[in-house]
Amino acid sequence: MGKIAIWASLLWGLFLPLWPASTARADVGSSVSLVSLVEAAREHHPTLAKQPLLAQSLKLQTKQLSRAYWPQLSAGASATWQSDVTSLDVPLPGAMISPPPNDQYRATLNLRQTLWDGGAVAGQKGIAEKRTQIEHEKVNVEWYQVHERILQLYFAGVVQQELERQAEKLDAYLDTTIRNAELARNTGVVTERDVLLVQARQIEARAVAADAAAQRERVLRSLEDLSGASLPTGTRLAAKARVCETTQERHPKAEGIHRPELRLLAAQAELLGAQDELSRAADRPKLGAFATAGYGRPGLNMLSDSFQTYFVGGIQLTVPLTYLYTGKRNTEKEKLAVQRSLLARQQDSVMSKVHVQLESEHAELERLDSAIKLDAQLLQLREGARKQTELQLSLGTATMTELVSDLSEEDRVRSQAAVHRAQRDLACHQLAFIRGEL
Repeated sequence: MGKIAIWASLLWGLFLPLWPASTARADVGSSVSLVSLVEAAREHHPTLAKQPLLAQSLKLQTKQLSRAYWPQLSAGASATWQSDVTSLDVPLPGAMISPPPNDQYRATLNLRQTLWDGGAVAGQKGIAEKRTQIEHEKVNVEWYQVHERILQLYFAGVVQQELERQAEKLDAYLDTTIRNAELARNTGVVTERDVLLVQARQIEARAVAADAAAQRERVLRSLEDLSGASLPTGTRLAAKARVCETTQERHPKAEGIHRPELRLLAAQAELLGAQDELSRAADRPKLGAFATAGYGRPGLNMLSDSFQTYFVGGIQLTVPLTYLYTGKRNTEKEKLAVQRSLLARQQDSVMSKVHVQLESEHAELERLDSAIKLDAQLLQLREGARKQTELQLSLGTATMTELVSDLSEEDRVRSQAAVHRAQRDLACHQLAFIRGEL
């Protein structure tokens, strides 16, 4: 009974503070959140750096198109020789009219002013805006992929962080166990094999922690490259659980999805409308004013053989009629209908993909909810079994091998539960991400 009393006193001091809530190592380093990483990536990643350049390009295009309404000034000169000239073959009493020379010279200054172009400039501006919007959305699609990569890397790091934290807790617990087991060995209560067994289990826990830490550091370096944020060694990933329910609609309509792919298709549809409007503008009447100042021989008087200055000004109306008999408009309508039909098919394809992804993530969320409930039940049982083994060990009816086995099983369940919680948080973020809400 003397040995049992000694062993019992050692064991009660050893096993009452069984699983430390945290370790000093787990709190080392600064913390970074998913939101801050995404915001840093928005400012740093070269993908989104295209956006200001696109806006600047559109501004220049619009400025250039607006100049179509500026007065158009041009100068010209010509020297010609012609085989015949205007002449009067009818003799006039008391007058002699000589025909102009066959060589003629002319210098002109021409001014053209568009008064109404049928909406051509406005249509060209509309097309420039829609094409720029399409490029913007293409950039957003590229950014969406980068954002998704950041999301996946972040939660991969969270999983490794949880594994590291659980391993560190086990390490701290085993450290205390070893010290007390060595004391018990000195009194002859436990054997050298028992001490070696606990030491081996501690090395295994440290190996798990080291591997998880290395994996987490690799994730940090990848996140650092993607976001441009400074993430020193030991930076912790702040995982704040996102609230989501499995009762969300699994097959929402396009209006409820805010994906960049859908916005890209919408911008392409708007471009088709702008192109149709520009085509109609080409068939509308055009109105303009003109003025020409010149110096030449002959001037406006074709019968004069001297150099003269002259001026001509007026308003010009042009009414296109070609489209009336070429069938151009009907052809363009058919082409437009085909292109819109193609865009509609692409939208259906995107929505089908979204619905499949939502269905998959909802199923994953349901699986994880069930797994987390089972983890809680299993952890309670494993913890109870380990406590019973501790009590039996203190009474001399259990061995250190049995305690280490129960401890390992409890640690496995704790690590599994932590991973499942991180995976559920990822599934919640993925649901929001698929819907375009992140």
